[in-house]
Amino acid sequence: MSKVVLLSERLPYPPTSGTKNLLYNYCKILHEDLGMEVVNISFLEQDEDNSQKPDFISNAYELPNPSGLSKLKNIVWYTFVKRKYPLQVSLFWDLKIKKQIDAIIENEKPDYVIADFIRTTEYLKDYKGFKIADLQDLLSLRYRRQLNVDLATINPYGAYLFRLPKAMQKVLQLSFIKRFVMQTEIKLLRNFEINVGNYYDRVMFVAKSEGKRFDQMVGKKKSMIAPLGVDYDFFSQDLSLQKKEKSIAFMGALNVAHNENGIIHFIENCMPRIVECVPEATLYIIGGGASEQLKRYASNHIIFAGRVPDVRIAIGECDIFICPLQFGSGIKTKNLEAMAMGLPVVTTCIGAENIDARNEVDWLVGDTDLLFADHVVRLLNDRELCEKIGRNGQTFVKKHFTWKLARDEFAEVFINE
Repeated sequence: MSKVVLLSERLPYPPTSGTKNLLYNYCKILHEDLGMEVVNISFLEQDEDNSQKPDFISNAYELPNPSGLSKLKNIVWYTFVKRKYPLQVSLFWDLKIKKQIDAIIENEKPDYVIADFIRTTEYLKDYKGFKIADLQDLLSLRYRRQLNVDLATINPYGAYLFRLPKAMQKVLQLSFIKRFVMQTEIKLLRNFEINVGNYYDRVMFVAKSEGKRFDQMVGKKKSMIAPLGVDYDFFSQDLSLQKKEKSIAFMGALNVAHNENGIIHFIENCMPRIVECVPEATLYIIGGGASEQLKRYASNHIIFAGRVPDVRIAIGECDIFICPLQFGSGIKTKNLEAMAMGLPVVTTCIGAENIDARNEVDWLVGDTDLLFADHVVRLLNDRELCEKIGRNGQTFVKKHFTWKLARDEFAEVFINE
């Protein structure tokens, strides 16, 4: 039996978020479909529970997060002095942790290793066997798109900002500092992504368009496409839920820049018109990591549900699902899960990217604030349209987003190469 070690920035279980769902199913496919032994090494978040390890992962190792001092040194030296590491890597790099990982690899003696996300790739780049970098999407592309929005409304650093000293947090939140940091980060990310292509045997993406773009960047065929799927049976299960009247759902990790910016944009630019047209309309925001700034928007029409034990219940109790993202990359899992549940989805073109569903048939796409708000109002006021779009979206996901495509790509790489 071949063995693969997955180094991930967080536990790949339970599948409670987009990234966790992706990694959970990758591990399941590798073991149950391809007969491989799967070992996980992960950085453990504060609220994560390692006791829920599924049987298809034979062993799981926990890593400490780099200290605040280590992160600060990395940012100053490797990011701004040497211009070697993008912030994404500096915030995760620690030589002591590298030695721990090397010791685990030496003990496990895997046939393959997979580095999850760009942040972990530096730890495995010198592994002598077959190695895959799972970038998921191109961060350099995502950051370029962030520059097109009002920087005062975004936190480009994500949850890692709040792990830094408070004085440093305040400095980094200044708009001119954000712009300088992001412009620097884009250049460093692009160079680092190219280096990953040179060090790793294959580089994995969820979307064909970004794999193709990456191959053009490195000048050779290095990408593999393992498109994400949806556990259709799980999400389409009839839970016999009572709908909340005139309810709108949004789901996402709220300390992620594109989610926070997207929902703030919707609240400020779309919600007033929606409430004017549908006075009973209520937005339910599902997900953890809300900043104090974001929580200030709470009102009778805007409810923060926080993290929930079962997203199917929290989302399924609502009439419609929105994805008002203004920037991003890859494929938005939240849309696919909501569609699998039979909810009509209203999204922007950014949210719709790489999914190829039909506008006005499988979902509604609105790229202006007025059109987006009017789509929401249409659905809230038309139960028949809600059900029709919901059914069509559900059928679309069942047909086009199963895990079989990822399984076939893994089989091509791990069995045939």
